[in-house]
Amino acid sequence: MMKHHSDETQRLEVKQYFEAIKKYAQSIPEKRYPHQNRYIALLHLLSDSVSSLTRKRMEDESEPAACGQGCDACCYFAVITVSRSELDEIRHYLNAKQDEEVGVILKRQWSDWETEKSSAIQPCPFLLQEQGRCSVYPVRPMACRLLLSSRKCSREDESSGEFQSCQKFTRLGWQEMPLRPDTLLKALESQRSGWLDFEPGKLLDEEKIDLKAFTPEELWTMLNPSASTKTQDDSMALTKKVNSPTIP
Repeated sequence: MMKHHSDETQRLEVKQYFEAIKKYAQSIPEKRYPHQNRYIALLHLLSDSVSSLTRKRMEDESEPAACGQGCDACCYFAVITVSRSELDEIRHYLNAKQDEEVGVILKRQWSDWETEKSSAIQPCPFLLQEQGRCSVYPVRPMACRLLLSSRKCSREDESSGEFQSCQKFTRLGWQEMPLRPDTLLKALESQRSGWLDFEPGKLLDEEKIDLKAFTPEELWTMLNPSASTKTQDDSMALTKKVNSPTIP
């Protein structure tokens, strides 16, 4: 049982929180969630669960989600933010999992930004533009996993879609999802900041990094094999190298 303080607002102890959810993080299949930090894998699994539950709720209300494979308008027009812990996973994935061809494509796209910046809408830097697919899809951030639109989006028309987060539809109660991604994200960021306890926050109420704000030079460093991730230095990071079970 996790202890919490008796003041007006509930506060959870970081260490005990991670111990309580450790078994869930260890059980996540690496094939679908190849994250270095298994707590981030759990965060993204929970985010996908929220998305699935929200899609079902939208269908029940005759407002089905129009999102599908190959749709990349949100990569151009939506605000795409990432937590510090998720950015570590993107860096690790780019260095450990990507093939050389993808790296060449990304570097070419980033170089083109300098000449196109004044006249073109810049998409997410990790979108493979000619293919219309995400180069870091398995570790894409929670913000992307929770985007849904009930209208068909078009890259040519910014107003075509709604680009609404699942937070718009957060009628999901604790009975439907007792282990929630918003609480886990708050715990991860609190742990990164060295806090001993934390107050469970709202889903999108954390410090965020705008992926579209990076310069080409900053992005190139993410493809540098010598770049390390802070994930492995965090004392409560559950890394698959040591702690996660073997997946058949």
